[in-house]
Amino acid sequence: MYLPDDITLEIFSWLPAESIYKFKCVDKFFNAQFSNDTLFIKKQSKNSLLRDDDSCFFIQPNTNQRYSATTEFHHLCPKKPASSVSNKFLQFLEHYPSFRIVASSNGLILGRNNGELFMCNPVTQSWLPISTPNSLNKYPDADLKLAFECNLEDSHDDFMLFLFEVQDERASQYHDVKFYFKKEGMWKATETSFFTGARSLRFDMHVYHRKALHFISDCSAFLSKKSPFFRPYIMAYNVEDGRSRMLRLPKEARTGSHDSTTQMGIYKWGKSASLDQSICLVRLRKNVFTVWVLTDYEVNQWRRILKIRVEAIIGLKDEEEPIIVTGFTVSNGKQLIFATKMKVYGFGLSEDNYMIVEEVCEHGFESDSVCFTCYSDTLHHCGDGATIFPLLPGTT
Repeated sequence: MYLPDDITLEIFSWLPAESIYKFKCVDKFFNAQFSNDTLFIKKQSKNSLLRDDDSCFFIQPNTNQRYSATTEFHHLCPKKPASSVSNKFLQFLEHYPSFRIVASSNGLILGRNNGELFMCNPVTQSWLPISTPNSLNKYPDADLKLAFECNLEDSHDDFMLFLFEVQDERASQYHDVKFYFKKEGMWKATETSFFTGARSLRFDMHVYHRKALHFISDCSAFLSKKSPFFRPYIMAYNVEDGRSRMLRLPKEARTGSHDSTTQMGIYKWGKSASLDQSICLVRLRKNVFTVWVLTDYEVNQWRRILKIRVEAIIGLKDEEEPIIVTGFTVSNGKQLIFATKMKVYGFGLSEDNYMIVEEVCEHGFESDSVCFTCYSDTLHHCGDGATIFPLLPGTT
């Protein structure tokens, strides 16, 4: 049966990039018509937002960006892998342990290799160097405070990359903000600073919501009770007007937050293109997961959707006592992913998978605290000037 090109384009644009590349290898017509077409690539990348198809993840030790570390790649559904990355990229990670994955968004990965930054697409094997910020030249071992986002339905930009820097330690509550202009290949300072409050913010995670970047603070007990920043909080930086805003955490989350076992993180909640998209807060304290969803952004109203002990999720039959959670995240705005010393588990949070437990995989970071980077393969362009992956040692 013959289908018009526009209908064929629409059908194929809903496929993961890995599946499209398989057609590219076997179908000359498809290769000629669609695989390198800019409109088709943009459409496929946009449709991935509607699918919220983070079907894979990278897992790394939770250490300084400068340190060498092994990176593992896993599927959320190992029995039915629907997405992948090129073997060349996995080989690259193996040969360059100093390469750290800093962030991932809509098929693009932001990475750091010693003192250099790169944007890459593991499926298309494209690679774009990012100019090194001056602060990294001055302090090569420092962690960069970056926010990377290319899930921008309302923008024509390929991606958005911000850098937050403290220029004066005496005024550490204010961060200078720099934006990366990809067409010029350079960082430029914005007109306004980001007010972060008296606590340190978790720049290793963020949620882009309502045209603002949101970061959660640390939980440590070092401030006076009289301080307005005594309890942890969320700070938002509006990318359009540069305004800073504090969001209160739910009272239950603030209570006991100074406990040494407390870990908190914020993540996207719901589909990217949905009006119900919001922010999800996860707290782990004394091996109890509690999860809230922000239901009213303007008045900081939260709704608790889950409170459960880790032992009740996975039981004790497959784990040695005591069970220790070494890292967690939320994938696709609906599933809690967490690691113990040996394994990774998935736990449903939304209506269609609520409290469904799944053993995802085993991992090799028994003694380490770990961090997750969720990943969805797309054909997303890295931008002008992108090249092919650098050659591996011993290849030509």
